[in-house]
Amino acid sequence: MVLDIFMFRKEKGGMPDLLRESQRRRCKDPFLVDAVIKLDEEWRQQLVQAENLKKAGNFCSKMFGEKKAAKVPLGENLPISDELRAKAATLSREDLKDLNGTQLIAFSKEIGGMAVKADQERASLEEKRDAAIKKVGNIVHESCAPTDDEDQNEVVRTWGEKKPTTEDTWHHVDLMGLLGMDCGSSATAVAGNRAFFLKGDLVRLQFGLINYALNFLIQKGCTPVYPPFFMNKSVMASVAELADFDEALYHVAGDGEDKYLIATSEQPICAYHANNWYQESDLKTPIKYAGVSTCFRKEAGAHGKDTLGIFRVHQFDKIEQFTVCQPRDGESWQLLENMIENSEAFYQSIGLPYRVVQIVGGALNLAAAKKYDLEAWFPASQTYRELVSCSNCTDYQSRAINCRYGQSNKGTAKENVREFPHMLNGTLCAVTRTMCCICENFQTEEGVVIPEVLRPYVGGMEIMKFSGPKVKAPAPEEKKKKQKAAK
Repeated sequence: MVLDIFMFRKEKGGMPDLLRESQRRRCKDPFLVDAVIKLDEEWRQQLVQAENLKKAGNFCSKMFGEKKAAKVPLGENLPISDELRAKAATLSREDLKDLNGTQLIAFSKEIGGMAVKADQERASLEEKRDAAIKKVGNIVHESCAPTDDEDQNEVVRTWGEKKPTTEDTWHHVDLMGLLGMDCGSSATAVAGNRAFFLKGDLVRLQFGLINYALNFLIQKGCTPVYPPFFMNKSVMASVAELADFDEALYHVAGDGEDKYLIATSEQPICAYHANNWYQESDLKTPIKYAGVSTCFRKEAGAHGKDTLGIFRVHQFDKIEQFTVCQPRDGESWQLLENMIENSEAFYQSIGLPYRVVQIVGGALNLAAAKKYDLEAWFPASQTYRELVSCSNCTDYQSRAINCRYGQSNKGTAKENVREFPHMLNGTLCAVTRTMCCICENFQTEEGVVIPEVLRPYVGGMEIMKFSGPKVKAPAPEEKKKKQKAAK
């Protein structure tokens, strides 16, 4: 369960008004909270009904045993009154004292059937309630603007000097076409739309970025993790939103349970902690990972966007930050700041101008309570574009995978208080996007200069030279005019 059910129970000290306000900040329907409350009330009523029916059945069995021990004759199989049947869930010994042994046997079986039916209804309501809870997002941090207009994202800070745009400034698609990228018909014939091949120095740059990013996080105290690239459907369902199954995730056919390709290493790393129970001593220091993986995304919601080049593709490599920490004293909020600072330091070391923005509440995914994006400057299009997302998911993900924290309070006054560790995730380097940005910001007439910090990771190479002259392709209107003149 992604949210504590007691948060929805006002009479138990919960805060349903806080959940409704959080939904409003997400620009989502607060009625979802009320729907959960209604289902939970019905579930609790049915739970009591099922338990009382089981007790009534036990009364019948116990009284029959007493009559049998006293050698009371069984008696005739007389009908049970409708009045007695109607109060089956609230029966007492007094209500049953006039029934003979045969009646007690028959009524016990009848009550047993009622109890089974009540328990089935309870299970159905529980399933509906838990499904409804999954539609309610994490509690949004109070600093998130209550709008879904991403133009209202707050600019937290900027860094670096934006390279001026001139008529000689090329787009990354054109630049990389001269450096060994093929995203044309030869590539799409092999793997469909958004497919690409990289050759030559671009491949060296790709792996140079991976190795540099990995070493960068190791120096920050992160443990490298190389996870599986596919996950069982049941496990993926605990760490991915339902919409992702249609819009982002690739289904893998094969033996056994259905599997899905990962969209980010965050998913398998999170699932890796399922059913763990961390004691306070285990998380005195946060657990920090550097996830290294290829990622696979359908990009179903991005039809028509960035169809050329490798900025938005179905397959790409990414170095991911993932942190597990104790849930107290606001530690996860400080770790979120540290996480975005790591990403900033990484792009500063490369020399890419950027800005950090705080994402509005209406653009947060369900798990995130607060999110920062790092957007780097692309001089050819004269705009900032997202390279990094860092999110604090608090205990939303850990609840979903039943990853506990602290000692058990079972049998104490705090029995209903259960703690879960906080989990955070953040991009360090989405490799293909970073390559696009490097090409635009470090382009020259001869090629693309390798940022100095990356040179030890590409064999000392200082520049990726173009395979041909830097001659810009004619604009579509000019191309049409030339074709018409040729006729």
